[in-house]
Amino acid sequence: MSPFLIKKKEGKKMSNRVTNIVLKDNQLGSKIKATVKEEREIYVEGKRVPCRIFTASSALHPDFEIIVPHLRNSLRFEGRKEVELREVTLVPSAKRNNIGTASRSLELQIFAKQLLTLN
Repeated sequence: MSPFLIKKKEGKKMSNRVTNIVLKDNQLGSKIKATVKEEREIYVEGKRVPCRIFTASSALHPDFEIIVPHLRNSLRFEGRKEVELREVTLVPSAKRNNIGTASRSLELQIFAKQLLTLN
């Protein structure tokens, strides 16, 4: 059995496109440290929602972004703190590199329903 739960986008043109992957506990690493990057609005199911974006790292993944919709689901803090995430999904985000047209890199973006600071 796969450790991921994969959700595919339904529709005529992009029926086989993976839109997000639900992660299980500790697949990002046991200790995640994050810093607040910015606050901005994103679109969630067609609606504009304010969110808080964090830059994070763990022992398994050295650099990734955490996006938490609705500002009430995360606290703004100063510096770098250890955090815990609730209901985590990975969203594949391919970006084209400037080197060539066929060259792409995959950026790790994590959506979390809630972010809690530890200690």
